[in-house]
Amino acid sequence: MDVAAIGTANSLFQLFLSEHILNGITFLGHSLVLLGFLYLSYDLLGKPRGILKGLLILFTHFVVSILVLAIFAPAMLFLFQQTLRATHLPPNIVDPTYSQQIGDIIVYTLMIVILQGTLIAFPTHSRTVKRFLWRDGLIGFLFALVFFSIDEYVVFHTPINAINDLSFEIPDFLFYVLLGVAGAGFWRRYGQSPHLTLSDVSEEEEALQPADRIMQRKAEPLPSFFSWTDFIRAMLFWYLVGGLSIILYSVLYILLFPSFTEDLLFYVVDFLIGAAPASLVCGSSQYITWKVHHLGEKQLGVIGAIISLFGLSFVLIEPLVLFLTKP
Repeated sequence: MDVAAIGTANSLFQLFLSEHILNGITFLGHSLVLLGFLYLSYDLLGKPRGILKGLLILFTHFVVSILVLAIFAPAMLFLFQQTLRATHLPPNIVDPTYSQQIGDIIVYTLMIVILQGTLIAFPTHSRTVKRFLWRDGLIGFLFALVFFSIDEYVVFHTPINAINDLSFEIPDFLFYVLLGVAGAGFWRRYGQSPHLTLSDVSEEEEALQPADRIMQRKAEPLPSFFSWTDFIRAMLFWYLVGGLSIILYSVLYILLFPSFTEDLLFYVVDFLIGAAPASLVCGSSQYITWKVHHLGEKQLGVIGAIISLFGLSFVLIEPLVLFLTKP
């Protein structure tokens, strides 16, 4: 093995042992354990309708989004960096090793995915969908407040008592509010898959006898694991909503901070990368929802146990590494 190969292997090993990677693996492990617990609870309680089913669908979307982020976000950051270098733009706008940029992308992705998962898990009972739903818009506003706070005070470590110049926070806050309110309010009409929703299936089956219900489930076609139509629909929707939000954000940012245009590009790139994994997850939303509704109780228990074991294995990685590497 030559020196370059040894150096690359050592760099990858050190990256794996970094604090951020180990913390991320532990977080994923805890998330899997909680998801497995929800599947087991749903199984043991006899697949009840209501909030538990909604939480199961929502948290499944959440864990899938983390896995998609872990797979695709580093590669997309690398490609963006190479593109900037090829077009002679400052490549430091994209830095795969910069923890704040990674955190910014994670916040954008999780906000969109959890918002989508919430709207899928807790659907409306109306057969007709208006262009804009104020209830969903209010949900989007609440999500905007939560994820704006996470972005500012957790990712960028903004002091909570720093109120001497709120103008720095105005563009970011309005960006999140417009993204959350417009994205949630218009999503059921323009972003959601037009397939049969969870509430429609549950209500139709509720009126059937158990034998007829089983026959109907067998006759229903299984949705594909990944729908390119749903993915493209979600991607166009979120990039359109996000594009309008970015225009507002950019105008305010340039008016308030004309000398910080490089920082503006930094945030624009973060959103462009963050919305793509969320759209990928939306491509499998119909499959996830269908599976949760149609899996048998024994299958739910087996899946919950397997997911919990995987999660426990991931949780044990960090203490094991620290035990083996600390003197």
